[in-house]
Amino acid sequence: MAHAESITFEEFRTRFSTEDACRAELFRLRFPNGFVCPKCGCTEYYPVRGRNTFQCHACRRQTSVTAGTVMHRTHLPLTAWFWAIYLCATDKRGISAVQLSRTLGICYESAWYLLHRIRRAMAQRDENYALSGIVEVDDGYVGGATRNGKRGRGTDKAKIVVALSKTENGAALFTRMQVVEDVTSKTLQQVVGKAVAPGAKSNATATEAIRTCLAWSWTRKSMNLATCIGCTKPSAI
Repeated sequence: MAHAESITFEEFRTRFSTEDACRAELFRLRFPNGFVCPKCGCTEYYPVRGRNTFQCHACRRQTSVTAGTVMHRTHLPLTAWFWAIYLCATDKRGISAVQLSRTLGICYESAWYLLHRIRRAMAQRDENYALSGIVEVDDGYVGGATRNGKRGRGTDKAKIVVALSKTENGAALFTRMQVVEDVTSKTLQQVVGKAVAPGAKSNATATEAIRTCLAWSWTRKSMNLATCIGCTKPSAI
């Protein structure tokens, strides 16, 4: 498995300190094997001065490196976008708009806009990602003191389902979490069917309902029935 390059914010900000550096990186990511016109497939192009686009030599279609991204048609500098994305991706506690505005030296409204767009893009990407390999699933409850005084499945706290993919030696990889109305088998079937890839190996730490829904989900998709490994230890999530 590939590991992300370890780099500090100062190093990142130095690497992408200009608009040209940011555009060059976007060009590299968009065309890893060199420019290819999305319309005709031609590999020859020339930059259009003043518009920050690349025009195909054959069909003359203009392409922007920011098209289809959260940065498309932005009025903010690309450097601000790059730096904000770095801070959002590396701050485990979650960075606030106030903190971001101070760090980047921009107004609060711009910082709020950046965070809103970046978090929305990250959420959309996460929605399409399915956990695979060894997956541990559990339900839980979050919130303050209960009003009805009940515990467990009778509580009025917010109910969540958490799925965690792990390596063979138990190291955590990726996590999916969803707030649910209840923790019935039907609800769990929907959550697991969306968050966990068919054929994954399940380490179900919650109730029999989770084990049932795991088997249901993958059997319904005509995949091999997942191996459910009973676990008596509480989830480490």
